[in-house]
Amino acid sequence: MKNIYKYCLVSILVLGFSSCELDMEPYETIEKDAVYSSENALEALTLGNYAILKGSGIADGYSWVNNYFRFGEYSGDNVALSGSTTDPLFYTYNYKRQVKGYRKQAVWTAAYKAIVGCNIVIDRAEEGVNADLDNLIGQNYYLRGMQYFYLTSLFGRPYGQSPETNLGVPIKLSTDVDDQPLRSTVKECYEQVVSDLKKAESLMQSEKTASYATKEAAQALLSRVYLYMGDNDNAIAYSDLVINSGRYSLLSKDDFKKYPTFTPDENQETIFALRFVNGADNSGADDDWYAFSGMYAAVDAQGKASLDGSGWGELYASVTYRDIVEEWADDARASFVTSMVLDKNSEDQWGIWYGLNSYKSTDSDGQKKLNGLLFHQDSVSADRTILYQKLAHTNGTVKLEVPIITEVDSKTGVTNYSVKPYQINSETGATQLLTSFVKLRINQKLATRQTYPKYFITKCSGQENKGHLWSPVISRLAEIYLNKAEAYAKKGDVANALLNVNMVRSRAIGSEAEYTAADLTAGVSILDLVLKERRLELAYEGHRKFDVFRNNRNLNRTYPGTHLRGNDPFFEVDYNSNVIIEYIPENEILAQPDLQQNL
Repeated sequence: MKNIYKYCLVSILVLGFSSCELDMEPYETIEKDAVYSSENALEALTLGNYAILKGSGIADGYSWVNNYFRFGEYSGDNVALSGSTTDPLFYTYNYKRQVKGYRKQAVWTAAYKAIVGCNIVIDRAEEGVNADLDNLIGQNYYLRGMQYFYLTSLFGRPYGQSPETNLGVPIKLSTDVDDQPLRSTVKECYEQVVSDLKKAESLMQSEKTASYATKEAAQALLSRVYLYMGDNDNAIAYSDLVINSGRYSLLSKDDFKKYPTFTPDENQETIFALRFVNGADNSGADDDWYAFSGMYAAVDAQGKASLDGSGWGELYASVTYRDIVEEWADDARASFVTSMVLDKNSEDQWGIWYGLNSYKSTDSDGQKKLNGLLFHQDSVSADRTILYQKLAHTNGTVKLEVPIITEVDSKTGVTNYSVKPYQINSETGATQLLTSFVKLRINQKLATRQTYPKYFITKCSGQENKGHLWSPVISRLAEIYLNKAEAYAKKGDVANALLNVNMVRSRAIGSEAEYTAADLTAGVSILDLVLKERRLELAYEGHRKFDVFRNNRNLNRTYPGTHLRGNDPFFEVDYNSNVIIEYIPENEILAQPDLQQNL
């Protein structure tokens, strides 16, 4: 890793002292003639560290943030890939790990460039000179601790799985290019994270906007780190420090539906986000195509989902996520998922369902299982009582009428539809009913990609109503309430767990949807409810994969998507499996052969 560190050191120095030319606002606030004074030079270096993590713009495929969020979300259960793609996300999404890959390399390289940059400031700056300088030093401790936390989450096993022996990442605390540390244990990495964040908390006493690290940002991340470590008392304590600071408040339900449109600095719920700036970070002609969220949706110039907009729009909201976000008629989280109607002027109704439609006599049980997770879209009668199912076989097609069962949920008031459709032997034409009912969604006809209905995700688009512009959120207040709720749930304190989870749930839906002790059954624990709410609230913000595996739970991916179309697909990903952690990039092993690779 010597060459990597040398490159990091040189690039940090160049970036820091050229900050005004290379960095985008808000990490660009120093006049050129002031950069070379010592304190201003350290500030320039700090701005450069932020800039490294952010990258050169929303379409920078080599920045830390644009790639880390891919690893946090694409391998979860909130997304469904709609077909083939040339994007490397294919391997992440399918849990087909590779030792190579520029996105993984970008995460590693950018993270260590920023870490070395933080080490430079920490090494050069003297504490106690003045409050501003202390705050500057604290920001670098925060950024370094944040990077070690995210790196360990990606390349190391969850803390609850033998942290004393499982390997995390190398801990580089110096600026010496000859200092080439080996991988530390997960426990040692977390100890470093906690140490850095606590140091940051003690030094950052000045108030700054949500575009920069602050004392509360350090406390917010500590609440998550302690939660990951299973230290529930400290997770609660640090959550309370953020909540009781009075600096943040949950947005109203109506404003929350517009969360992505606000800049971090005008959003009272955001604690820290890496700020992308309109006009500076989205100036490229193809930026809206290659932005992180360009895989989630095509959007118009204002950031609204559009079939004619910019973006590949290949990775959609999964069926299992839509199932829970549609349980209530007006869950604010549903506003971030848009069903893409093919012809808005048409009055025809269509029913979307998935299950086994046709099969061959020679199909294996495994093939039938796979085919049972394919989408179908059939026309529906005007009164929503009949599904006109169309089935194909070798001699033509068969059109059958299937009764639609309508049920109104007495608690939520939501109308649910289900059918027991037919399946056909595509060779003989013989038909038979499926053995059980399946959920039916009735809508205008939806646009599809390789048969998958387009459910665009817009939670990461539309800042300032500008295309795919977005400032990735690191911490926000809703997460803090959920951290606290989960910690109380694990302590067996049901009352406090309900109190905190309902802070988030009532904002998103209304007080009528709040959980009560009556919702706890033999099959549903308080932790189940909290983790469900965490999935609903924090979807597409880089949490889901880690929330599942750190709780020693398996990831259920038995839903439509191309993760099931390849060889040896994962219908369920076991939390003990080696595939839940990424390989160390091959270039790092080649440069430092004694750097141990993951199994």
